[in-house]
Parts: sequence; C-alpha cells; structure tokens
Amino acid sequence: MDELKKLMTVEDADGVMLKLCLQVEIYFRNAWHPDTRRALLDVFNEYREYFGADFQWTTNPNTGRWKSLKKTPYPYPDEWLADVPQDEEWEFVFHGGKRKTDASDIDFVALGGGRAKTIEDHPLCERRSLSYLYCHFPIDFFADRDEKLPGVFRRWCGHLNAEQAYAGFGLAMSHGYETRVEPLVYQMGERFPGLNIGSDTAHSRYLVDSIKTPNWLTALCQPYVDQLGGEAALRQLLPDGWVSAYDGGLIVQAGDKPLLGDAEQGLDVAPYRLAAQVLRPIRSTNHGGIAFGRVDGKKVYHTQEYRAWLARFDQESSDE
Repeated sequence: MDELKKLMTVEDADGVMLKLCLQVEIYFRNAWHPDTRRALLDVFNEYREYFGADFQWTTNPNTGRWKSLKKTPYPYPDEWLADVPQDEEWEFVFHGGKRKTDASDIDFVALGGGRAKTIEDHPLCERRSLSYLYCHFPIDFFADRDEKLPGVFRRWCGHLNAEQAYAGFGLAMSHGYETRVEPLVYQMGERFPGLNIGSDTAHSRYLVDSIKTPNWLTALCQPYVDQLGGEAALRQLLPDGWVSAYDGGLIVQAGDKPLLGDAEQGLDVAPYRLAAQVLRPIRSTNHGGIAFGRVDGKKVYHTQEYRAWLARFDQESSDE
C-alpha cells in the first residue's frame, strides 16, 4: 500500500500536484430544489464527520477565493446553501491540502446549476446539464472500518437520486496547476486502465443522456436500467453479486475490490472490461475533450483521444 501511494503521489516545489485516492463521483438533477440541497448537505456532513478536522481550505461561495479554515472560522454550506435563489448556480469546495493548491485525498467539491440551467423533467433529456459532487478518500481509509465504500456509495446515491455515479481509484489533482498536471494524468490514465479519468464540468454537459465507462462501482438510474433491458437482464448478464439496488436505480460492482491494472506489467482489469461490455449500449460516443495540457506540443485527451479512452474496454485484452 505504501509503495502504491509513493508511485501515485507527484510533488514539486509548488506543492502536491497529483495523488492517488479512492474517488466518488455523483451526477444528479434538480440542485435548485430544497429537498435536493438538503440531501446534498446530508452527504457533505457525513463526509465532514469523517474528515472535518482535517479540512484546511474552502472557497468563498460568492467570489470563489480561497479561505483558510485554520486561521478564522468560516461558514459551512449549511449556513448559506438554502438561501441561494433557485435560478442561481452554486459551488463549494473543501480540502485538506497543506497549500490551497495542493492535490489532496481529502477533498469534497459540489456544483449545482440553477433551475433555468439544469434538467427539470425527464432524467435523460438531451439538453441543459447535470449537477455533480466528487470527493476523495485516502486509499486505505476503509481498510479497518466496518462499513466499506460500497455501503457509503449506495447510501449517497439514494440520497441524491443519482442519475449516474462512479467510485473506485481516481487521481486527486492540484487546485490551480491543472494544465501542468493534465499531461501526468494522461500518462497515468494510459498506463493504469482502472483509473477513473475525467472532468466533472465536461461530463455535466456531455453525459446528459449517456454514461462513461464503468469504474469499480457504477450507479445507473432506472431509465438507463430500462434501456439495458431491465434489472433481470442485467443480473443474467453479470456475475452473481454484482448487481444491487439503490433508491432510484441499480449499482454494478465489478468484482470484490477496486483495480488499477498496469499496461506496462500486463495487468488487466477483466471485471471492469466485462461490466463495460454489458453497459456499452448506453456509453457516450460523442463526448468532447476534457483537458488543455500538452505532451510533446500536442493537447492531451482532446476529443478523439478521450473518446478512445472511453472505448478502451471495447476490445478484449490480449491475454484473455
């Protein structure tokens, strides 16, 4: 575990640029609605129970400027989120990095669109955008806990009536040095197929009627389940124990534990590949690019390159 952490932590004179973590990523609708906001606060406050003492930084909800939580008291979203007008967008960020720009495996980010900007009717309509949250956990956080990540994930997806959601290995990125970090993310993503690589802001626009490729845990709202032939069809196509319900849809768990794989060492992520093959009919094929950094003068994860990443499980591995 320590060797894995060392391999996936990138630090330079400007701080921590990249860090391996367990990541939860949830997309949901109707962030303008009081019930949805209360549900999000329930999720955030549970995360705060885990890591609140480790929070170092937050952002001013009006200006987006960083505020140190160790210098002076600062309002948490419980104190202001309910008062944001329904037609206004909102966002909050809390993380545990030593510097405000540090990548941290204690990090919670949520963004909600206003009523005029987000989906209000059918969950798979082809317009507007999704709201989202993502958060990180240290990779060994659940090792000695009675409740594991799948239980937390299922509860949170139910709270927010998740449209789609993912959990497994991810990369915490620097807050402020994104274009410097994106080439490193690209290199990691090409080497380790089990990593969840993406951009929440891009996904909120491009995934209103389709999903990414699966991670270890993948939540699908009922309309997606219906497109795949229903719960019984999914249970027939996937191994026993892989499919479970949450309040609003189904979760596909690709095996007993999250996997990274390693293209350099020939380590595949066969359970993810099987899940991806079953979920392929609802996977995005028209996603745009997600990054602006460059490798050898060329943009990384531009549109065609990121679409290829989304399709990386379409072919069987050479050693299967």
